[in-house]
Amino acid sequence: MPDSDIKIGEKIVLDQLVLKPDDPIFQPSVRPPLEQATKMILGHQNGYEVPFAAVPFGHHSGVPEQNLFRCLFGRDSLVISTLLRNRYPVLEANVVKALGLSQGVKFEKLSEEEPGRIAHEIRDAGDERAQELEKSGNWRFPYFGTVDATPLWINAVAHLAADDLNELDTELGGVLLWQRVASATRWIISRLDTPSGLIESSRSNPTGIRNQVWKDSEDSYMHADGTLATGESTASIETVGETYDALLNSALIQDLRPSALWPMSSAELRKLALGLQSKLIDLFWLGDRFALGTERMKSGVQQAMDSQVSNQGRLLDSTILDGEEFLQYRSAIAAALTDPQLLGATGLRTLSANHPSYRPGGYHTGSAWPMDGVLASRGLNRHGFNTEAIELITRTKKAIESIGGYPEFFRGDAPAHGLITSQITDVVNPSGHTNRICQPPQLIQGWSVGAYAWIIDNYESISRL
Repeated sequence: MPDSDIKIGEKIVLDQLVLKPDDPIFQPSVRPPLEQATKMILGHQNGYEVPFAAVPFGHHSGVPEQNLFRCLFGRDSLVISTLLRNRYPVLEANVVKALGLSQGVKFEKLSEEEPGRIAHEIRDAGDERAQELEKSGNWRFPYFGTVDATPLWINAVAHLAADDLNELDTELGGVLLWQRVASATRWIISRLDTPSGLIESSRSNPTGIRNQVWKDSEDSYMHADGTLATGESTASIETVGETYDALLNSALIQDLRPSALWPMSSAELRKLALGLQSKLIDLFWLGDRFALGTERMKSGVQQAMDSQVSNQGRLLDSTILDGEEFLQYRSAIAAALTDPQLLGATGLRTLSANHPSYRPGGYHTGSAWPMDGVLASRGLNRHGFNTEAIELITRTKKAIESIGGYPEFFRGDAPAHGLITSQITDVVNPSGHTNRICQPPQLIQGWSVGAYAWIIDNYESISRL
């Protein structure tokens, strides 16, 4: 356990080795070829072949810590399908339809189901992980505790429609796909009805996920001094961009399929999107950089979280900062993503190394995720920051090729303490709160398989620019 992961005053209460030094995963030669790895992550849900979030190696089939995400995840599977779009274009349509069949229809506290909402994770009744979460966390499945799967789903539908308008008339459980988009749009509008005017990570299940975005660990949203967000009114910066895109795409789909079922006119949806564009600058821009998120303090004041993180890279992968008037903001993001505090040997760190909350082995507090780096690189390349994009993905590519799998994330201080963490470490801080500060990554992670595929497909073309 490297000392760099431990903060002053913390006491280790669990330090359990999961990956032994002789595990084949540490040998690059055992990494499955990309085509094989893609087949490994495929499973079935609601009658469709879809990418699961992660699957274990055969020799890890009995290791609980390597069997956490073997199912259809709303956010994860949507992102995986976009990264694999060039190789397996059918996956995006499959994920959209499989998730559409499980779309929320009622309000249910424990599952956090809401009408129009897209599920976070869908598990079969006999799934051991589902049974564990139902017992320990009082969850119910499908579990809907995510605020970004719904806008990402709408954006994926729009992409399908751009290729084939007939996709909008696909019948899913007696409901046409475009009608399900109208329902999802109604959910977004209802969740924007907050004092901040943003979609916030509020939860109905008190033991559900606190931060209902991709950085969903309890310690992933913090202020400049390390004080954690309360989690009840947190709005994450990348969700603003995803929601902006979703509103514009909903307006586009409504123009194609006009109906009284839509909660707003397409003009009103576009106006709502422009309001989010303004809020992004008003609430997240700190003069020379973007904040991680914002939350409402007890006084009612909206407070930005002044922490330099990877999330801002997703804004470039969105259309929210398109246009010459936003050039300074795009340039600031490009500079931040390639600053040595954020860009490490294994790629883009989730949190800058000079932040008081930085832990190089932390799940969302310093580790480097291939998926995160690739989405940022895709955005950098889209806006002409090709030098920055290639610098980022070169490190990500090298990290993956230096190990025997497609890990969920790498240590932010690699190679000093190895590429990945091998143990689970829990600590108790001075206030008595227990926190898991380190854990091994999932080693065949769908996001990372998709990220590597995207790198291989685009590396040469970006290098030539």
